[in-house]
Amino acid sequence: MMETHNSLKYKEVINDIYSLFKVEDNTDLNYDVCISLKFGYRNKSMFLYLSLVSTYAFLLYDDKVIDCHDDVYQSFTNLIDTLFSYNFVLLKKNELLYEFDIDTSPFGVEDKKASILGLLFSFGLSVN
Repeated sequence: MMETHNSLKYKEVINDIYSLFKVEDNTDLNYDVCISLKFGYRNKSMFLYLSLVSTYAFLLYDDKVIDCHDDVYQSFTNLIDTLFSYNFVLLKKNELLYEFDIDTSPFGVEDKKASILGLLFSFGLSVN
């Protein structure tokens, strides 16, 4: 994961995101397979998660996965355009929660179902 994290593609997209917002990097590659970025919006925290497994991402605001049907989505067209320019796909809540019937013990999480969220981002994340 560290090699992917340090790749030119991820450095470029992160630099472009930093040029748009004051961002705090919450990435923890000891537990996650994603880049976790936090920034403020309307006195609350917005989170952007970029998978290091493939070019998937999602936005979380006010404990809700943001998609094109949310009003807040329109406020982040520059960010979304940036992600799309690097071929990232923004996932919706139902896509993140899709589960597979596979053994999760190799991931050290025997008590959790294998979902897109867990496999591509982190088994420690949850979405409502």
